[in-house]
Amino acid sequence: MLDLEFEPDTARLRRILRDFISKAPNGLTIPELKQYALLETVYRPAQVISTVRQPPEAGVVTTEPRAINVKTRVTLAAAPPTTNPSAEQGALW
Repeated sequence: MLDLEFEPDTARLRRILRDFISKAPNGLTIPELKQYALLETVYRPAQVISTVRQPPEAGVVTTEPRAINVKTRVTLAAAPPTTNPSAEQGALW
């Protein structure tokens, strides 16, 4: 039996868009991301919106303004600082 999914997993699209946005220092607009999805991926442009609307705790992208519309600019979120485990271990001992 063939399993059909009405909404495909967009984790790969999220990675593709993150890489595309990382090449634009000032971010990209929603229409630019939709056009990229249409021309360069197997995903539908409408799936860009659901991908950008990921839960804020994921922290991958930020949008300005927060409400998503055609003027929304999407940029990469600032990466959280990484900690050095050996430095933390030294502090405990």
